[in-house]
Amino acid sequence: MEDTWIFDLDNTLHDAQKRIFPLINKKINRYISKRVKINLREADVLRQKYWDHYGATLEGLIRHHDISPTDFLEKTHTLKNFKDLVIPMQGLIKVLSSINGQKILYTNAPRAYTRRVLKACEVESYFDEIFSIEDCNFLAKPSEISMRFFLKKYKIKKAYFVDDVKENLETANKFGLSTIWLTNEKESPSYIDKKISKLKDLITD
Repeated sequence: MEDTWIFDLDNTLHDAQKRIFPLINKKINRYISKRVKINLREADVLRQKYWDHYGATLEGLIRHHDISPTDFLEKTHTLKNFKDLVIPMQGLIKVLSSINGQKILYTNAPRAYTRRVLKACEVESYFDEIFSIEDCNFLAKPSEISMRFFLKKYKIKKAYFVDDVKENLETANKFGLSTIWLTNEKESPSYIDKKISKLKDLITD
């Protein structure tokens, strides 16, 4: 039986921190400022607070401010010159082509944005399935409800899970998945099975 590999998207398959996230964060701050009626500085603090607490700013806005998730995602994740903003991780195509088995993308990002990133990275064909924020009723990782629904949908019992956010992997570990943390952090939590500093390290063993 072939292995199943689950990949995160942002800061796992591509470097979102360098160009895309700063733009999206500015859009989110403007959105929050307008909808919650606070200034941009306060909006920035609130954005980060919800991100830290829920794993995604969107969930905090839904819970506490009754915003429309579809409106939020459309207004904050629509970017111009998309291809120029996407920086694929080094060796991305080589990594994905070298790994045998089913590959599923599990991301807190919206589906349209996800597809544009994959297209810009030229790796659309490597993924068998895409599980985006819309597919779990806008419940973001590291939610156990989201994880349970994800695993049930694809009938996954065992898999390798690659993510840059350790909290997402902590949840994955609770469900018996093998966890691979893409990070430069020094710590090694007990729920992490393997740490890599670069995505290409997946195939250098």
